[in-house]
Amino acid sequence: MENRQIELYKQEILELTKFLREEWLDLRELIEESGLNTEELLLICYCEDENDREFGVLFINENKILEFIVQNNELELKDITNIEGIENEIPQIKIASELL
Repeated sequence: MENRQIELYKQEILELTKFLREEWLDLRELIEESGLNTEELLLICYCEDENDREFGVLFINENKILEFIVQNNELELKDITNIEGIENEIPQIKIASELL
């Protein structure tokens, strides 16, 4: 991965995490209600669809990576830590491990 791409991923991760902690209060509350501390994780991917569903990936540490879906104000978490090739599919994981 090129240095420029690495820096863009770092910026994206830091911005998404800041939004989660400071602005996206509904999402933060749902994540914290699930038992996770938003001060101890990174939001490494995030998107919304036309049906108001939210999708993303949370990096807890090198041993825990969670995919989430929010629909109808309900949070669904799925552990994707041990999925083979997940770092190739979501390259932000490698970057996040350096940031946390």
